[in-house]
Amino acid sequence: MCTSFVEHGALAFGLDERGATALTLAVEEIFSYLCRISSPDRGVTIRSSSRRYYNLVEISCPVKDFDMRLFNLTARVSAEDETALEQMGLLIASRFVDRLNVTQGPDNGILLSLVKEKSYPEADQIMTMHPKEVSRFSLIRPQPELLKIITTAVKALYPPYLFPKAFLYPGKVVDMVEGGEYEALAATGPDGSVGGALLWHWVSEKTVECFGPYLFGQAKGSAISGELMEACIGAIAKSPALGLVSLLPTDELPREHFEDLGTLTLFDEKGHGTALTAYFRQMHGDPGAYSWCHPELEPFLRSQYGRLAMPREILFVRDLGETKSPFSVLSVNIERSGNKATIRPVRSGKDMQENLIGHLSLLKKESLKNVFFVMDLGIPWQTEFTHPLLQSGFSPRVVVPYGGEGDQVIFQLGA
Repeated sequence: MCTSFVEHGALAFGLDERGATALTLAVEEIFSYLCRISSPDRGVTIRSSSRRYYNLVEISCPVKDFDMRLFNLTARVSAEDETALEQMGLLIASRFVDRLNVTQGPDNGILLSLVKEKSYPEADQIMTMHPKEVSRFSLIRPQPELLKIITTAVKALYPPYLFPKAFLYPGKVVDMVEGGEYEALAATGPDGSVGGALLWHWVSEKTVECFGPYLFGQAKGSAISGELMEACIGAIAKSPALGLVSLLPTDELPREHFEDLGTLTLFDEKGHGTALTAYFRQMHGDPGAYSWCHPELEPFLRSQYGRLAMPREILFVRDLGETKSPFSVLSVNIERSGNKATIRPVRSGKDMQENLIGHLSLLKKESLKNVFFVMDLGIPWQTEFTHPLLQSGFSPRVVVPYGGEGDQVIFQLGA
C-alpha cells in the first residue's frame, strides 16, 4: 500500500518513471526501517503532494530512537557491522532523492521530508535573444516562453555565481513562477524586446530574496534596473515581509536601496577570488527577536547587530552535561556550475567535529573551491556547530535577518 500510494502519486504529479521509481524506493526503505524500530501500536503517516517542479513526500512517526547517521554524504556501510547493515536502507534512501530534511514532528516524533525534482533539459542556445538597447519600456509579468528566453540570456551573459542553479533549466524556472514559488518581472520595449528582468522568492516567513536585476544590451546607468527594483519593493511592501535580501547581487543592483550585510569571496577554478557583498533592505519595522549563540560567535554577532541597528537579544547555548545524540547529520548541496557546496546541519551530535572534517575531506576531493555553512540562530542546537566550524577553518561572514526560523549566519571556509 505504501509503495503503490507513493509511486502512483508521483506519476500523477508529473515525475517521469525513473524519478517516481527512485522516490518510491526511498520511501519504501524508510517505511521498512520505521516498521522495524517502532512498536505495532504506533502509526506512520505518509503525505504526498506536488509543488509543480518537484514531488514532496512527508513521513511522520512518533519515534525518538532514530539513528540518522547514514543520511550523511560521507556515510559508508561495513559488512562486519550488523547494526549498520540493518540501516542500509536509510543510506539508499538518501541517495535516491534530491533533498531530505528531518525535523521534529507531532507527538515529539520525527518528520522526514523527501523531495524529488522533475527532470528538465538544459537551456537551448537557439532560444538566446539578440539584446538591443531599449529607450522606452514597460514592466510585465513574462509569459512562459519569454521567461525561458530570459533565463537562457542570464546564463549566457552572467557568471554562474550571480544566478541560482535552477536558471540552468528554463523549464524549471517557468514551473517555479507558474506554481507561485517565484515571482518575475521583465522590462520590454514597444516592439517586445527585453531590456531586463528581476526575480524573487520567499526564503522564510519574514524574508524575501531577489535575483538580479539582469540587463540585456543596455547602456550603463539604464533606468531599467531602478524601475525593476522599485516595482519589486512595491510588491513586497504590501506583504508581511520584514526584509528583502540580495545574496547574489549583479552590478546593476541599485545599492542605494540596501544596507551591506557582509561579503563572501567566490573563487574560480584557478583560485582567483571575486568579492560578493550581500545586501538587505528593511521593509517594515523590526519587532526584535532572540538569537541563540555559542559564546565564540558572540563578538561577530554583536558587531553585525550593532552596525545594522538590529534589535536582538542574544541567548547563549552551553553544554551543561546533558545527554546528546552520539551522531550528527549534515546536508550538502553541491552546485558544480558555481564551483560551490553549501552545508546545512540536520542534527547535532558528539561527533560534530569528526563528521564535519569527513565532509570537508570529501568536498576537497571534488575540487570545490567555495564551501559554505549556513546556521540558523532560531534553532538552538545548530549553534553547537560553531566551535567545530571555527576549528575547521570557517569564519562567519554574513548575517541574513530572519533567513530561517531566526537570523541565519553564513560561514565560509578558508576565506
